[in-house]
Amino acid sequence: MITPMDLWSSLSEDLQHREDQGLRRFLVPCRPSSPTRTLRQGKSLLHFASNDYLAMAWNPEVRREFTQFAAQNSLGATASPLILGASEPYVHLVDSIAQWHQTESALVFPSGYAANLGTLQALVSPDDLVLSDTLNHACLIDGCRLSKATIKVFPHRDTQTLGQLLSNFRHRFRMAYVLTDTLFSMDGHIAPIPQIESLCREFNALAIADEAHASGVFGQHGRGLLDAYRADPSVWIKIGTLSKAIGCTGGYVAGTQLLCDTLLHRARPLIFSTALPPAVLAAAARSIQILQSMDDQRHKLLHMSAYLRKELALRGFRTSSDSTPIIPVYVDDPHEALRLSKKLLDQGIFVPAIRPPTVPPNGCLIRISLNAAHTPEDCQQLLDALE
Repeated sequence: MITPMDLWSSLSEDLQHREDQGLRRFLVPCRPSSPTRTLRQGKSLLHFASNDYLAMAWNPEVRREFTQFAAQNSLGATASPLILGASEPYVHLVDSIAQWHQTESALVFPSGYAANLGTLQALVSPDDLVLSDTLNHACLIDGCRLSKATIKVFPHRDTQTLGQLLSNFRHRFRMAYVLTDTLFSMDGHIAPIPQIESLCREFNALAIADEAHASGVFGQHGRGLLDAYRADPSVWIKIGTLSKAIGCTGGYVAGTQLLCDTLLHRARPLIFSTALPPAVLAAAARSIQILQSMDDQRHKLLHMSAYLRKELALRGFRTSSDSTPIIPVYVDDPHEALRLSKKLLDQGIFVPAIRPPTVPPNGCLIRISLNAAHTPEDCQQLLDALE
């Protein structure tokens, strides 16, 4: 037994330990002024730090939609959609997502985190087996824990080990689920979607995909990596977010009417949360409508990503090979990540240092996040600063 004073003392010691390890975090005030620039501690910086891959958070039409609805509607939704009812912009957004992803239905959650948490908690039972990629996002990991299922973690993108786990354990459980990000948020890796789908068919399993960083960027009309790989919708459950390439906030699930009706009855983060503000819902629907025609921006973004990776490798930096707008520069430890980020900051560029627990202890990096508003000159400025 400890006293309250003991508790606060131990928490203080924990923070000091994090400081010593280069893992202490602070909230730094900032004021973004454009898709590529932010005012941080009084200094205007070129930044490569946001997930706004198509610069939709700054799109004039999307912003106009937001302000018009904000002027005509209540500021907040004021209740859960199951209590007060589904507002007109809520219904319109659901229809927009379903049409975009060519699914029977969709559901909108307060956040992408809530969408993953709610889906796993609603579908997965203690009698099930969950196989999770070791670099999956925290919301998938936390959803696994809430389900109370048996969890097996397989090495990152290692489908051979995944197949062995399914072969060894699938027959013991009611259902098996394979969990993966389609685009991993820190390393920029693409999941082995065809191989996972093949294993799910072989072992009568379902795959649950978090398309948060892929929606809007990949696939026909920006539908994501499942679309790009022509994944079988009978194998996959698709979860996405409104807060990255769509430029707003919130999360969604797109799938069959049966899936969405089930989540409506079981997904606690949806049932017990106030709906998103009407203006956000309207802006997200407008963003989805616009981004489906942004093939030129998607092509430009991926071309810039491939160029920057190539130039980083030529200069001796360790990065990954996938052509995605998330570009890691690997370093040896948290202190080095902080030093490199600070050196760039001194030259007017902000690239965040990524440290545990966001990445494994041996996976420290600075993460370059490109968006369609970045120019070749911006990329050259970053390369020159790094060099």
